[in-house]
Amino acid sequence: MGKRLYYLDYLRVLLTVLVILHHTAIAYGAGGSWIYVDVDQSELTFTGILLTLFTAINQSFFMGLFFFLSGYFTPGSYDRKGARVFLMDRLIRLGIPLLFYVFILGPIISYVAQSRDSMTLLNYYKTEVLTFHTIHIGPLWFVEALLLFAVIYVLIRLLTGWKLDVKAPTIRNLIVTAILLGISAFLLRLVSPVGEGVLGLQFGYFPSYIFLFISGVVAYRQKWLDTFLEKKELVKTWWWISLTAIPILPLGFILTGALEGNLSFEGGVNFQSFLYAMWEPFVAFGMILWLLYQFEKSVNQPHPFGGALADAAYTVFIIHPAIVVGLTLLLHGVLIPPLLKFMLVGFIGAAICFFCGYLITKIPFAKRVV
Repeated sequence: MGKRLYYLDYLRVLLTVLVILHHTAIAYGAGGSWIYVDVDQSELTFTGILLTLFTAINQSFFMGLFFFLSGYFTPGSYDRKGARVFLMDRLIRLGIPLLFYVFILGPIISYVAQSRDSMTLLNYYKTEVLTFHTIHIGPLWFVEALLLFAVIYVLIRLLTGWKLDVKAPTIRNLIVTAILLGISAFLLRLVSPVGEGVLGLQFGYFPSYIFLFISGVVAYRQKWLDTFLEKKELVKTWWWISLTAIPILPLGFILTGALEGNLSFEGGVNFQSFLYAMWEPFVAFGMILWLLYQFEKSVNQPHPFGGALADAAYTVFIIHPAIVVGLTLLLHGVLIPPLLKFMLVGFIGAAICFFCGYLITKIPFAKRVV
């Protein structure tokens, strides 16, 4: 591919920090599901509204950008290794962490957070884990999805070669794509609402995830990122589209009774569900293009500290629930505002996560997996 795109490594670091902050925000009042929540989510508060807007904006783009980056690095890895070695590498780097989380880390975190006062860890394993009554996938749903995408990619490459000749995105075709993705998500959420899924996979978000993964594959083949700095007008236009779109969601929800408890955006034939589905890609495209542009322009140089953070990012993604939940439990009962707790747990937790992640990557043979 030529020169290394260092800024993509640093972008993964930022996205990993956002994952940590996202889950911490839910612990302190944002809407959503998380292992341990330290506030009453049924009470509508200013902090809850603020953190929910933060997580809604995050949700619109950060996992989609992860899928784009994963797609971007997939074809080069396949080309170097071939189908068998590529798939074996994916099974090791994705499958082992997934199994580790499902059977060891995830159950321990959930036990400490939710069941330590009612049963022993052994009983928890007997009743919840070994019976598969509860499957502890947590944030590793992303790793699970990448493993499925890798298998599908290998099959397509073997059967078709997957040679796509697609022109670089324009303002107009991205608008059309955003509309189509919004409609697809709205229709899919009629049968698979937000918050529901199979083995942690919330299919209501997957139209954008699939599109962005494929876009990453095509971007690698067509060398879209090699000339990305020349796309200033595209980035600028979509950045303003994204900023304009952001307040439309809370305004639309308020006008349809959100402050009185009327929330039905997860799915169904209603205005909130349609607005949320259409809103997401218009925010996502602007945020993704802006981040790619700004990082390439500003931080596309090797740096020892940045490189160490990037090397630890995948490990951090795997272990961060333990540290976030642990710090949240530690601050439980401490009489400080939830917003301050969010900042303390989020930012101190991120620092601890990356320090621990760095140490783990130095364990012999650990780098082969994480």
